[in-house]
Amino acid sequence: MSVSASEHDIVVARLMRQLYGFAQGLNVNEFDLRVIVERVITDMPLMPDEDRLARARNWMLIASA
Repeated sequence: MSVSASEHDIVVARLMRQLYGFAQGLNVNEFDLRVIVERVITDMPLMPDEDRLARARNWMLIASA
């Protein structure tokens, strides 16, 4: 399954928007949030957003420790 760059960017933006408040609460900056979201999408290409969001939240908790 191949995803175009624009589709990928849309998914990244959607997940970042949903995680932004959580990231702010943990003092995770926007650059680190983007890196985490990109990695989650790469590691979980076929998973639903709910699973990706849970994984990203876990990684943000680790990053903020």
